Amino acid sequence: MLAEGVYLSQVWMGSQISQKFLPARIRPLTAHIKFTENCQAKCISCDYWKSRWEDSMDTARAIRLVNEVGDAGIRNLRFTGGEPFLRRDFFEILKQSNTAPFKRIVVQTNGLLVKKLHKEINDSPITKIALSLDGMKETNDQVRGIKGYFDLGIEGLKLLRGKEIAISVTPNRMSAKELNALGEMADSVGANIEINILSRSLSFFKNADLEALWPGQSDVAEIAKFVRDKLKRPAYETEYMTQYFNNEAIEEPACVLGYLQVFVLSNGDVLTGCYPLKPVGNILKHTFAEVLASDAYVQQAEAMVRRECPGCTCGIESSLAMKHAASSAMFELSRLTQRQPSAEKAALEATAQV
Repeated sequence: MLAEGVYLSQVWMGSQISQKFLPARIRPLTAHIKFTENCQAKCISCDYWKSRWEDSMDTARAIRLVNEVGDAGIRNLRFTGGEPFLRRDFFEILKQSNTAPFKRIVVQTNGLLVKKLHKEINDSPITKIALSLDGMKETNDQVRGIKGYFDLGIEGLKLLRGKEIAISVTPNRMSAKELNALGEMADSVGANIEINILSRSLSFFKNADLEALWPGQSDVAEIAKFVRDKLKRPAYETEYMTQYFNNEAIEEPACVLGYLQVFVLSNGDVLTGCYPLKPVGNILKHTFAEVLASDAYVQQAEAMVRRECPGCTCGIESSLAMKHAASSAMFELSRLTQRQPSAEKAALEATAQV
């Protein structure tokens, strides 16, 4: 925790005071891995399912990647997609990998296979399942394009044992008034609610009808109230979401995602925690450690801090936590052995959710 505290302090100073304080060596707290881009849902908010993807990472390279991520000192591992459970060798990869270094292993899933695979999930080192739902039954199934999606996902969650569970929600015009009901449903199955924010900058939204999903002013008020009162998120988050959805001018925070998380796609491409930007390397050509230490990675992470990017809402809670850290705690590096400043704690909690 001391090392993480020092690192986060450097990221804070480098993003809020001067880039000269940024860490000399980038060591993200979380790695997001896609073993497959394929997905069997047919969401109206996403284009992934419209393509048949060729996943380039074979089982052996996938196993080595997990080991390399652990060797890099990253302690939070998240599998996304596409749909992670469509990889038939997914559990074999986990079984043959060294997962001991990871404190958290999260799978972001549409939930359509959780019921079928619940025994394998329960027997695996997975610590958390995050199920993507965008409303109550009828609304969710319409948005996700699969009749019975909602019920199948919830049935799967109820079969899990010893796993943390979460409901990942992307608030939109269709479901804004259902958020309280969704919160009650989550409580009933022992799940936390996590919020994602619609973005116009992500490639997999390029042909989606985002305007049909974009919340109106009354919807925005419902969303902000839910995030503030139910989820108990900081005021600066609800203020940001309100301004963002209402298309108001926003003073965007410096983006620190390049220092906090790293993405690896199924074709081996490595991204600096951001989907709109170009890859900085490929693990089919180099080791994970080599890409992480490359000039391309460092330069792009620094450019993100300067906001030299298309902009998006990915991980915005982490960047907002850094921006508002000084209002709640001064960084006292000499006292890190006695306590963890609340600003660092906020950033840690934020990156753990994404």
